[in-house]
Amino acid sequence: MALGEDKVALLGELARALHQATLPADAVEERVAAVARQLGVEGEIFTLQSFLAMELHAGGETRAVVGRMSFDTHWNLTRMTALIALSDRLAAGNVSVAEARRELAAIPHRPNPYPNALVVLAYAVYGAAVAARIGGGLREMLVAGVVGLVAGVVHYGTLESNTVDLQKSFLAALLGSLGAFLFGQLLTFDEPRALFGGITLLVPAMVVTVGVHELASEALESGVARLAYGLLRFAMMAAGIAAAITLTSFATWPPSVAATALPPLAALVAVGVGGLALIFCLQAPARDGLAIVVAALVAYGAQEVTKRLVGEHGAPVASAFALGAVAYLHARATGRAAPLMIVPGLLQLAPGFMGTKTILHLLDPGASMARDADGFLQMFVVALQLGLGILIADLLFRRRRRLSALA
Repeated sequence: MALGEDKVALLGELARALHQATLPADAVEERVAAVARQLGVEGEIFTLQSFLAMELHAGGETRAVVGRMSFDTHWNLTRMTALIALSDRLAAGNVSVAEARRELAAIPHRPNPYPNALVVLAYAVYGAAVAARIGGGLREMLVAGVVGLVAGVVHYGTLESNTVDLQKSFLAALLGSLGAFLFGQLLTFDEPRALFGGITLLVPAMVVTVGVHELASEALESGVARLAYGLLRFAMMAAGIAAAITLTSFATWPPSVAATALPPLAALVAVGVGGLALIFCLQAPARDGLAIVVAALVAYGAQEVTKRLVGEHGAPVASAFALGAVAYLHARATGRAAPLMIVPGLLQLAPGFMGTKTILHLLDPGASMARDADGFLQMFVVALQLGLGILIADLLFRRRRRLSALA
């Protein structure tokens, strides 16, 4: 087959679109390579956080595609699933090149499925649910809900500009800390749990987890770049908290007290409600709402069970594997994309609270540097285990299905 301009353009557009949907580099390269094979094209695809390179061969022709591309750290599961479904149809030969290019151009311009006001409210509900999930009580849930409302406004107020993505972590931490300070004048609460609950969807724990997944999948260049970006966002959070402390230096910060955790059943209900809120926060298709709630409950349940078996942090590999297994089996049974369950499930497991506690400890004048280093090391170890758990589930379920289909 000839290597036409339309095929080259399609492969480049597909790679950029999948990358902007926050798929890991190895998943983008695998899907684009599958489509290229269906089109009779051979080549190498290489992606970084903001760079795409392809060398394509067909019919005696060779073309190189090199260019920069923007990135987006916001999860939009409706867009992601539409792109995954299109790439699957292309790889199966069920859609023409011209039709696929028209669909690719239209997907980013589809309106968000939910009003912005509803999504901002969902941020508040999810923030309160996260505070309960990590051991907070009613006071922490109240503060986290208000801070989450602010974080939702920050997120959607700057949604159209990727250039201020880093500043979102700074603004969320600054405003969240100021809100915690004001609440602290009225009542005592566990500050780290309340603050993390409120800003959880702007904490870069998922960026770190995806970066570790890429490292484990031999996408070393992309993984290192993504990890560096995640660490930079953690640094912006630290700057925001430090700025809040400076702005309120005229007063004494209220002491943080240990939270009184909700009973296990109440915490489980809170996680389920948080799963419902994630439908709106992640812009997921309404038809997949039950799967998202189940994913949140499976991840939380697996983590709680392993905590009782092996200790405080549980067994992240086992929790991620259980989540991945359920997600891939659901994808096999329904034909829906596995990330619909993997993404909301991983949000229950990603080590963001661990990173946030370490940042707060760093800003304590009497903090121990050894303890700070240990906190960040634990965060990376947990992220690595999460990535490995999903990879094992991928090998046992998704790829086995694909091989049997080709037999």
